[in-house]
Amino acid sequence: MTPTILTAQQQQTPGFPSSGPMASFNKQKPGTQANRGNSVGQKYTVIKAASEGGDKRMLDVIFERLRHTIRSEWTSGQEVASILETFEDVVLTPPTRLTDDEKDDDLLMEMWKEDVKQHVSERRALDKAKQKLYSTVWTMMSKVLQNKVMGQNGFIESGPRKDVVWLLQKIRALVTDFDSTTPEFLSVADAFEKIISYRQPESMDNADYVKNLLTLIKVYEQYCGPYGVHYMEIKKINDEVRAAVDDMGNPFSDDVKAAAKNVMIRDFREAVIAMLIIRNACKRRYSSLKKNLVTDFGLKINKYPDTIDSAVNALNVAESQLPPFLKKQRSPEVQFVQTNGEQKEQMGRSSTTLLAIGAKM
Repeated sequence: MTPTILTAQQQQTPGFPSSGPMASFNKQKPGTQANRGNSVGQKYTVIKAASEGGDKRMLDVIFERLRHTIRSEWTSGQEVASILETFEDVVLTPPTRLTDDEKDDDLLMEMWKEDVKQHVSERRALDKAKQKLYSTVWTMMSKVLQNKVMGQNGFIESGPRKDVVWLLQKIRALVTDFDSTTPEFLSVADAFEKIISYRQPESMDNADYVKNLLTLIKVYEQYCGPYGVHYMEIKKINDEVRAAVDDMGNPFSDDVKAAAKNVMIRDFREAVIAMLIIRNACKRRYSSLKKNLVTDFGLKINKYPDTIDSAVNALNVAESQLPPFLKKQRSPEVQFVQTNGEQKEQMGRSSTTLLAIGAKM
């Protein structure tokens, strides 16, 4: 199915869309986050590429309002709205298969069949909502952005099946000025430069700062893989996984080794990002924290946070000890940062990691 292109009238209509699945998009209550101040929310009604003035703030405002509407009005709204925040797919967990003994219990079997029917119904509703989200987002895009998306690698496959995760990831990349229609090396270099050069403004709280930094990192990772995990580190991880054995001296299965490798790469990535969070934090507010970490490291005492959560906590603790005139008042509704929507499980390396994973499989 070919995506619908906006007409000139639709693009120029301040309140677009005014009908269809997003008819209530521009009918938020006065004073809400989307419409706070001088009609900030009404300013952003069309998603634009970076080349025509689009930016992350625009995208955040539009998607926040869109999430609000979807949660309150759509079937499977809670699940599909989360895609606009994580840019990752939502997968419903099917009912657990019954054991052979449980299958002999007629009541359990009937209950399981009902659970399967419910799961199928919910999955179909979710798939339908994902396609609806694709169409809705597409009609909110400017013609320039639509044309840029259609020129991206993968559109021929993703467009007809309305892959909304693919679409949102491309929008995020194009809004933050990562365009696969330009030489890939230049786009990668620009994305990397944005991460390294980004600094926390003095007026920005820690939660928003980390959110902005992670957005830049995810754009980079979309094309380059886990941030900060270089070739030599992957080689080191591969060597450790290959050499690890269980308590009986036997090698681990390939599945356990693959899972262990993923955990070790994930942990290394988090440690790199945690250090980057400290490095790019506001110099005026956190100069003492940075200086102390560098001094301790020089004394062979590594106190750098190794997770995103612990890095945010280190900033918050350091800020709580500042004199009042240096503090940035954080929004009361945002006091923490989650990693991928769930609490991250900490694991060690080498055989310890492999044993922990093997026990779960």
